[in-house]
Amino acid sequence: MGPDVIRTALCIWLVTALAGAGVVRRQAEEDLDEPPCRSYTLGGLLHLDCSNRGLKELPEGLDYNAQVLLLSNNNFWTFPTLLDNFSQVETLDLSGNYLSRPIPDYLQNWVNLNTLNLSDNLYDTWTTAGRNYAIKYLDLSKNKINVIDDRAFTSMPNLRTLDLSENRLTDLPPGVFSEAHNLDSLILSRNYFSRVPGFQSSSLRSLHMSSCQVTSIDADALLGMSSLLEIDLSMNQMEEIPDKLAGQTLQELNLSFNAINALNDLTFSSLPHLAVLDLRGNEFKDVWSTSHFASNPFLREVYVKGNRWSCEGFSVDLLLTYEFLTKDPPKIVDRESLICYSPSNVTQMSWQQAYIRTWHPTDSSTSSYTSVAVMIGIVIGVLLTSCVCRGLVAANRSDTPERSAPETTVLNLNNTTPQPRVESVILRIPLTEDLPPTYDEALLMPRLNSSFHSLPDFVDAEEEPSRNYRRSRSIGDLTESRPRLGDRRSMRRPVDIHSTSNGRIVENDESGIP
Repeated sequence: MGPDVIRTALCIWLVTALAGAGVVRRQAEEDLDEPPCRSYTLGGLLHLDCSNRGLKELPEGLDYNAQVLLLSNNNFWTFPTLLDNFSQVETLDLSGNYLSRPIPDYLQNWVNLNTLNLSDNLYDTWTTAGRNYAIKYLDLSKNKINVIDDRAFTSMPNLRTLDLSENRLTDLPPGVFSEAHNLDSLILSRNYFSRVPGFQSSSLRSLHMSSCQVTSIDADALLGMSSLLEIDLSMNQMEEIPDKLAGQTLQELNLSFNAINALNDLTFSSLPHLAVLDLRGNEFKDVWSTSHFASNPFLREVYVKGNRWSCEGFSVDLLLTYEFLTKDPPKIVDRESLICYSPSNVTQMSWQQAYIRTWHPTDSSTSSYTSVAVMIGIVIGVLLTSCVCRGLVAANRSDTPERSAPETTVLNLNNTTPQPRVESVILRIPLTEDLPPTYDEALLMPRLNSSFHSLPDFVDAEEEPSRNYRRSRSIGDLTESRPRLGDRRSMRRPVDIHSTSNGRIVENDESGIP
């Protein structure tokens, strides 16, 4: 690389560096010119926003009439000294700083102070100097608090909501809230409680203890909370609920996402006003009995989704509890969650379908027996029908006389003895058209069952005009009854031919004289 190229590169780098320095200088000057806090009015309240400025102290010349003071995400290690100049503040936000000292005394002069946000700081203990503050909402979440003074909140008679979530608490003193007569909601989520603390509060209505690693709760842990309406113990490690868990005013109990696997008749017997029960995501398998809720006449909502119900074995509870939870008005919020996961023959069926299909042995056995009986009846009916049909066919065959070979007599005109014989083939003598059979042909014709005397006289029927030929009549035509065309009788004389035992042939005319 030549010296000219190196010289050119150095010049370019120098120009770029100088230009960047100028930009940074101008930006710094602009930052110095911009005030660290800005004021605006929102919702009828004067806001003073000094957040995200990296401040260690409040600057001079602020509007001390601000009602909402936002000082979050700065570098305050103590409460700024200039806070003493404010008197109309209703909301003070000091979250995201490095505070660890108690509330200063001058805040007791802020009679309008409703909300104090000290979350995400460095508090590890909490105590007060014994002065009264007008604070109604105190947020101490996301600190490192592991110790709370026994009288830490006695100086806050107006306190209504206290947020102590995401700290390092393992227990609370029994009388820590005894003087907080207006405390309504206490949030203790994401701490390290192994059991539900039993403290006294005459005003607490809502207690939140989700994700606290709670493994147990004493049956009388809620007795000191005489006004408690709701408790949230979700996402803990509880495996059972103690018998006769007492809570005379408790209406909502959230035990979702624990490891509870059984209930009994005494579990909720001391919760007479229980209205909402959340047991989602537990380890229930056996279907409950309706007697478990005999002491809870106001129960109106039940959540059970996420449990793997086992519907194995005969259980009347399967149908009764299903009807108890689903009948009008339905108590179950998610009816589709009442699904059987075992055994395999009823997997993904509802409790009702599983009961009808498997847990009704009388009906199922009767149904199977009925099916077998129907099949047997069909088989027997087919066999009987076949036998009857065969019998009828056989009877018809026995009643029908068998056709024997026609017995013919051989005439011997030379006075020799005729020999009867049975012909295997019936000889049919063709008749010459319009001519009567000869004597020999007549003798060879089949014998009639009756004589010619029983046959009606006949005459040839008049032929249709379209025919120009005469049709001869057969023996079969003789049996048909036809009207006579006149009184003219046939001139043919019927003759009966009989064969005697000695071979003689006897002829009888119509008068019967041989």
